[in-house]
Amino acid sequence: MKIFARKDSLPLRPEPFVFRLQWKPGAEWAGRALEEIAAAASVIQLEADGILNDELLVLLRELDFRPEKFSLRLLLRPGESMVRATAEFIGPLSRLKKLSALILIISCHTAEKSLRLIKEALSAAASAGLKPGVMVELEPDTPAAELEKQVRDVRLAGALEIALRPASLSNQYRPAGKTLSDCLNNLRAAGIPVLLEECLPGLESGLPFSEPNCRRAFGSCYLDSQGQVRACRQSEKILGDIRRQKLAEIWPDYLLAEDLCFRAAVTAQSLKLETNGAAGANGAAGANGTARAGIVSPASLDSSLRPVPLFTLKKKEWGAVLIKELDGLVLSPKGEKLARMIDGKNSLGSIRKKFGQRSAGLIYALFLLGFVRLEK
Repeated sequence: MKIFARKDSLPLRPEPFVFRLQWKPGAEWAGRALEEIAAAASVIQLEADGILNDELLVLLRELDFRPEKFSLRLLLRPGESMVRATAEFIGPLSRLKKLSALILIISCHTAEKSLRLIKEALSAAASAGLKPGVMVELEPDTPAAELEKQVRDVRLAGALEIALRPASLSNQYRPAGKTLSDCLNNLRAAGIPVLLEECLPGLESGLPFSEPNCRRAFGSCYLDSQGQVRACRQSEKILGDIRRQKLAEIWPDYLLAEDLCFRAAVTAQSLKLETNGAAGANGAAGANGTARAGIVSPASLDSSLRPVPLFTLKKKEWGAVLIKELDGLVLSPKGEKLARMIDGKNSLGSIRKKFGQRSAGLIYALFLLGFVRLEK
């Protein structure tokens, strides 16, 4: 999917942009490239496989002291000893102003003894004022009942954010998609929303959690510890290498790369109407499920409905962008004018009258992505 045409005078990265960094001692991106990353990031997510130690804490403090406005997310993969070490660092972590989340990575088959230690770490993090969370790595044969019980347990232990990602290549998960969809629907109905960190093929289309946080290459990137740039952790295609290139040299080809992840079928054509790029992190989180079920196409939208903005419109030198948490949409000049009419007062009928029938397609896409709520 080509996100930007080379002739367009658009930013080299859409906003907001997430840098996902694999941390190991001596990580290649921790030198010169970190300056570029900090200057361009909306979110920096560090993922460490080893024990949280003083070296990593020093890096986190250095990032926390930087003047740029970005938030930090720390992902840790805890063994039994690492959980205890993490608990020792809860105090220093709680003093980092930019740290917005502490996420523990666990297997869907984590033993009960280890899970008890993880629950203790989550409780300690919550008591220290951190935002604790859990990333569950799924195996293709994960029983739905086992996954649902594990999610409920870590939620009760204090996990404020729960996300899923595949433990191996995601194309192995397609046969289990329907079972996983039912499980996630049950959890959502119980008031436990679960996000996707990466693509999981086979999920039912149109589900509110079906857009992965990796944002399919156009809203984030993944840098391994060797400094190789990929669209996401799963991607085998290397799009650049910061040992030999500056990040600014990598972005043009990165953003024009095709078929890096499986494509989102929903809203792709609608978003082409008035936007020059799109990035979705959490799907249609702001859309009402009942309203969505009754809408089958843009043409079926009632003209009396009023689109209410759930976004912030930011004017840039190169154009404009809609921002909603980690989601961003780069707008064309016409799309910007249309977005300014989305104020909760103008009806769809009045917007159609000014911009034509195609405007319904954009508003419908914004509704599905959670940028707009529709009210009578």
